[in-house]
Amino acid sequence: MKVEISDVGSTRKEVKVVVPKEEVNDVTNEIYRDITQKVTIKGFRKGKAPRDVVKMFYADYIKGELSKKLVQDKFEEVARENDLFVVSMPEITNDPPRENEDFAFTARFDVKPVITPQKYTGFALKKARVNVDDEHVRDVLARLQETYATVKDVEDQGYQAGEGDYVIVDAVSEENPKLNRSRMTVEAGVRSALPGLEKAVTGMRIGEEKTVEVEFPEDHFMEDMRGKKASVAVRVESLKQRELPGLDDDLARKIRPEVAGIDELREAIRKDLTERLEAEGKAALERQVSDQLMKENPFDVPDSMVRLQAAMMIQGMSRRLSSQGYKLEDLYPDTESLRTETMSSAENLVRTSLLVEAIAREHGFESSEEELDSEVAELAQRYNMPPETVRQGLEERGSLEEMRFGIVEKKVYNYIIENSTVEEVDQTKENADDAGSDRS
Repeated sequence: MKVEISDVGSTRKEVKVVVPKEEVNDVTNEIYRDITQKVTIKGFRKGKAPRDVVKMFYADYIKGELSKKLVQDKFEEVARENDLFVVSMPEITNDPPRENEDFAFTARFDVKPVITPQKYTGFALKKARVNVDDEHVRDVLARLQETYATVKDVEDQGYQAGEGDYVIVDAVSEENPKLNRSRMTVEAGVRSALPGLEKAVTGMRIGEEKTVEVEFPEDHFMEDMRGKKASVAVRVESLKQRELPGLDDDLARKIRPEVAGIDELREAIRKDLTERLEAEGKAALERQVSDQLMKENPFDVPDSMVRLQAAMMIQGMSRRLSSQGYKLEDLYPDTESLRTETMSSAENLVRTSLLVEAIAREHGFESSEEELDSEVAELAQRYNMPPETVRQGLEERGSLEEMRFGIVEKKVYNYIIENSTVEEVDQTKENADDAGSDRS
């Protein structure tokens, strides 16, 4: 077999292959044997039809199978013997194969880039200083009070709706009846399905009426109303007020059953905030490392790898939404825009992964079975499941290799951070609040 390999780009190659007629005939004979053993031709016993008769009935099939087998088998052989890491479907051109003649085909395809990192240490990085004070804890507790608030009907006819109160209104638009709503809930000063209504109802009383000019923004979910205005008459039918629970031991045990009282809850929140901020700080460092790596180590990436990564990201997003009872197309009706937006993130992810892989190869960073078992055990503890069940689920989804890469990735990032300059900077209050709210 004659093989000629050439570059048609930094990450794209062309292979020209000539298969000698002897091999063509061998494959042709295999196809004829397979056909005669499987099919029955009228007038002949199974497996006894002459070759010319088989050819008369199955000529097109034989040509197609011959071309497919020669191209597929020989291309895989060429890629394997020449260490070509193919990352796209090859584009094949060839003439129809013929018995007793050499067969030639050409394949063009993308290959995984071979990277030699130029710079990946000595970066100037910044890390937020972790400092959780009493004000951070109070803010989290205040939000938890909001979460556990109870809602009660307002009986006082003279009460004026304040921010955060639920205002139940009837809305009527004579010029645009499709905006009519009966007993629609508006969160005063916060949100409303009809933009601007949340501000208009603030200060209103039960039974009070008002005409409001509603202006729809260009990105409103009601597509036919985007950029338009409408006059809407609203009447307050009822009011509901949130009643915050007291910051006491009962609330503390309701939030975290394992704590004895409010003081222990405060300490648990402080601990959670500290852990979360430290994790956020590490993640921020790694994002800086990723940015610096891509800046200092430019290289070409095949579009096919980026498209595949983007498709995997969208597929993962679709699975997560589906598990929550949503459809991807309902939340992202413009799938083309979603695909375009995802491509940028996908390219960054592919570039970073390739660089991490190359650095790990230079330093011999690998993941051991013990480290993998530890990661699986940690995941099992988080979800209160047996490690064997978690591992089986990961294997079925093909996620174990992803977990292995994650272990290696941590080692690479730790090495880069340890061999860079890290400056501690003050943590902003807003970031600290954000870090603690979800976990608590």
